Amino acid sequence: MVHPEKKHFVIVGRTLGVQVLLFIGILLAVWGAQKLYTAIDPARFPAYQVEVKEGMTENEKGAALLTALTHRLDSELNSTFGWTANDILFNRWIMDNRAYRQFGEYVATKMLFDHYSTVIAKLGSNDRENNDLYSARLNHIAISPQRWGYLFIPSAEGSYKKALKLADKYKADLLAGKAVYNCRTDDIYSAYNLILGETVLGYALGLLNNSQDLPFYTLDNRIYEAQGVVLVVRDYLKAMYELYPEIAGKGNEQNWAEAMRYMDLICNYDPLYITSSFNSGELIISYLLFTQNRLADIRDSLRI
Repeated sequence: MVHPEKKHFVIVGRTLGVQVLLFIGILLAVWGAQKLYTAIDPARFPAYQVEVKEGMTENEKGAALLTALTHRLDSELNSTFGWTANDILFNRWIMDNRAYRQFGEYVATKMLFDHYSTVIAKLGSNDRENNDLYSARLNHIAISPQRWGYLFIPSAEGSYKKALKLADKYKADLLAGKAVYNCRTDDIYSAYNLILGETVLGYALGLLNNSQDLPFYTLDNRIYEAQGVVLVVRDYLKAMYELYPEIAGKGNEQNWAEAMRYMDLICNYDPLYITSSFNSGELIISYLLFTQNRLADIRDSLRI
């Protein structure tokens, strides 16, 4: 029978100590790298604050609401690394978290922009759509977020910048009384319906189906894509809620506070690492479901 000597325990202790220090060093290096990156390119985003003035006209509200809708797209295009979803260098494989966040923001922006242009910025279903908004959504926003452009084919960021310029032109015309904005309670209700449906929050939830079976490198991309969707939804609904106090007047203060709390949790989600069992998609799914329930209560109150 072998009886270990004191020096053997010392060797084992030193080995374990080196391994622990190495592990801690790796964690600190990863944490430091993440902190350095976020100092260059922030990964947390406060909700957009719309400017609400006493006695705002409907056209002023329309301009403010459209600004809130396009805020995330504009911010991404003018961020440190710009639109990386289609970059050759800073692309969706190297900077995957921000690229997939941009994919999600694109989806939500496109869906809500279509609704704004075809429903809210018209006098009725038979009214003609504004030419600038029509061109923005069909000729520019509709371009794939991964298109990088070649010769005379426009890139995604170039097209989105043109769309934002057309949106600015519409807002200028709106404030000058040369464009139409007609947001009724039915239109707010239909906006909530769209957001709660399959193409916006339903899309975000679909990304996380069977999240426990996904490898971590796929799961984290889908979580950040779902986050991108919610970033746009939060800005848009927050502006709508503040511009139209009749929504709160339906007894929705608590529903709204809870919906914002869960959307903030999703929008500020940026852990050191993600796995299928820890910091997983199940957590984001629960936040999304709680958000949906609260927003559904607000939507239903608009029909009472």
